[in-house]
Amino acid sequence: MGSEVFDEEHSYISGMALAQNSLNAAVQNRKTLRLRAFSCIGLITLACLNARADTGLEEARSSVSEWVAVEKLISEERSDWNAESVIIADMLDLLEQEKTSLVERIELAKNATSEADEKRSSLVEQREEFIEAMDFLGSQVGKLEQMIVALHAKFPPPLQEEVSISFNRIPKADVESRLSLSQRLQTIVVVLSQADKFNGGVQVVSKIQELDSGPAEVDILYFGLGGAFFQDKSGKYAGVGYPGTAGWEWKETPESASAISDLFAVYQGTTEAEFVRLPVNIR
Repeated sequence: MGSEVFDEEHSYISGMALAQNSLNAAVQNRKTLRLRAFSCIGLITLACLNARADTGLEEARSSVSEWVAVEKLISEERSDWNAESVIIADMLDLLEQEKTSLVERIELAKNATSEADEKRSSLVEQREEFIEAMDFLGSQVGKLEQMIVALHAKFPPPLQEEVSISFNRIPKADVESRLSLSQRLQTIVVVLSQADKFNGGVQVVSKIQELDSGPAEVDILYFGLGGAFFQDKSGKYAGVGYPGTAGWEWKETPESASAISDLFAVYQGTTEAEFVRLPVNIR
């Protein structure tokens, strides 16, 4: 826009100079014609006074013819001048209008530049705030990742399997991640959401469990993240499970086998709901 304003200003100055030159040329032509007219009149007068009788009439006629030609030329020049003066006046009016438009556009350009500077300053401030927020968030995301790594060992095995894909995306301590900050934060949200969902319900899974008496296929009923009860298919082996420092720990409780069997029956709907006394390990 600055280049366009410069071109318009240069065009305006050139137009003003052209109009001024035309005006000066017309004035100079008019002066020249007047001088020529006066000279002719003087010559005619002098010729008439000094003319001889035999040539006076012819010289007078010649002088009159020249005077008539000069007057005709003066009339034509006056007519041309009137026409040119109108054109020059129109050009001056047009240039004045262009000048006014140019001044307005210059003011608009100044205002636009001022607004752009204000927006630029505002964006720079927002960028600085964003960088500070991202730095703070980055440090907090790193702490949350390490907390999840520590909690992962205490997740029930079924939950560990559910979050395995997301958990494997969490970088190890002191290892730079290739993921963006938003991707790392999304991973944390996914893991915590799945853990919260698991903790809010009751789930039953079957698996081969390593017991004190040896490996056996058991059904495990998880009560959220806090504990679980298990029994084998025959109901002979039963016990409890709870999160430990190095993972989940399982303990047989033969004395609670009957109560645990009643718990599974209530969960499966094969018996009416009732209160069941169960062993609980609180840590």
